Amino acid sequence: MSNDQVTGAPREQAAEPGAAAGGGGGGERRLVMKALIAINAAVALITSVMIVAADGFSPSGLLLDGVSSLHEWGEMSGRAVDGGEYWRLVTTMFLHYGLLHLLANMVLLWLAARKLEPVLGSGRFLVVYLLSGLGSSTAIYYADHSVLTAGASGAVFGLFTALLVASLRLKLNLWLPLILLAFGVVTTFALPGMSVAAHAGGLLVGAVVACGYLLARRDAVRLAVPIATAVVLLVLVALQPVLA
Repeated sequence: MSNDQVTGAPREQAAEPGAAAGGGGGGERRLVMKALIAINAAVALITSVMIVAADGFSPSGLLLDGVSSLHEWGEMSGRAVDGGEYWRLVTTMFLHYGLLHLLANMVLLWLAARKLEPVLGSGRFLVVYLLSGLGSSTAIYYADHSVLTAGASGAVFGLFTALLVASLRLKLNLWLPLILLAFGVVTTFALPGMSVAAHAGGLLVGAVVACGYLLARRDAVRLAVPIATAVVLLVLVALQPVLA
């Protein structure tokens, strides 16, 4: 768990296949992982202060189910997106309902990212994360249109499948991605309030983009897959009023 290398290979060897798959730009320092954790933690701190200022100190509100005006502005709401609030498709992945929700997602992000970012490179790792989050929001837009949701879990679940693709492609130890996937599937159905659509959307998009980066033989294809994925997701968002 504390090993600072991709399982099964020295750091410099593990990073090389990712670079050979299209040039990801380092990743050994895991700067994107650290930045994402810092941003999510900072947003959670801001929302916690807002909750205390508005409602007074409540352990339950801070740890489990607190909602601030920032949540109301940025959480995923299909009806709000219908009204033109498209930023919610992105902002939702940086908001959490309580500090325990944040902690759970950040621990899972750390477990997956510390192995995946050195393989993909920081730039491509960020693309996988953001597109997985967008895929999660798009799935919510269709399947849970009237439900208010927030959290990084859709983006994080995309890292699980991306890590599995990377481990299969580079013949690394599969135990971590399989455990993360198993944990994600079990908790999705076992815990109340989990969005199956959000997690499924993230898992699917993470796998697609990772396959494009790690399995394609040409640079043009590696570039085209994430761009095409983004276009498809945006088109699906635009067509939701017609297709849903």
